[in-house]
Amino acid sequence: MLGVINVLKPTGWTSSDVVVKLRHILREYTGNKKIKVGHLGTLDPAGSGVLPVCFGSATKLFDYFVNMDKIYRATFCFGKTTDTLDSYGSVIGECDKIPTFDEIQSKIGMFLGEIMQLPPKYSRISVNGVRACDAIRAGKEIEIKPRKITIYNMSNLLMNDKVLSLDIHCSGGTYIRSLCRDLAESVGSLAYMSSIIRLQNKSFTIEKAYTIDEILQNTKNCITNIDDLFIDMPKIDIDGTEKSKLLNGVKISKRNLDKDYIVRIDGQIFGICADGKDNLEVKVRLWN
Repeated sequence: MLGVINVLKPTGWTSSDVVVKLRHILREYTGNKKIKVGHLGTLDPAGSGVLPVCFGSATKLFDYFVNMDKIYRATFCFGKTTDTLDSYGSVIGECDKIPTFDEIQSKIGMFLGEIMQLPPKYSRISVNGVRACDAIRAGKEIEIKPRKITIYNMSNLLMNDKVLSLDIHCSGGTYIRSLCRDLAESVGSLAYMSSIIRLQNKSFTIEKAYTIDEILQNTKNCITNIDDLFIDMPKIDIDGTEKSKLLNGVKISKRNLDKDYIVRIDGQIFGICADGKDNLEVKVRLWN
């Protein structure tokens, strides 16, 4: 059995906390005490909202989905900053400069499109095989390098006293805490991210997310059909000798498509595939 549940993560929980809770629920629901469970993209403890959690062979989808576009609603509080760049950290700087709405709006264009962003030191990024946040807490010096991200849009900006609220549509791998830091710096101020809600992760929306209690009470109705994850992707059905070859790891002909596509066998999803130089290449195999 495989599937995905669109969890409404509460503030204060880590993504791992959610996975542990879902693992217990799914073990009871499926009767499989060894079922694999994993999320499709970390959401900070301070954050709430959409956290897709997959189970069974669907856990193989992590690497494929982790870089998918996301939409967040966040608030940035100006006038001080913290070591973690959010409300959970210790204050390490304060200033009197509180930007006006017009000043902020004039800088938004700097952050749209493809940009280089320096992730926070308190993050789960791996540096020499160690998570950055763990290294910092252990008192180790680390060097985190900037990486390429894309911010497609920042909308619904509203300034209330010292707090800016806004919606951000961005690529996977974007740190909203870093955006907060950099936007404040661009207007000569300091800021920390005071709240964040993930509104959307690919096809998963907050309107269709379930609380832990709802999942516990009616697990079956909260499971997303795996087919629904790929509603916007081309579907290719394979049978006959090609079916036997594919199931046994033998190369078959490519399909001459310019993007990833779903391969189905006997009406069920085999996996995510793409055209290689000469043959069809399997990116994610969902059949065991």
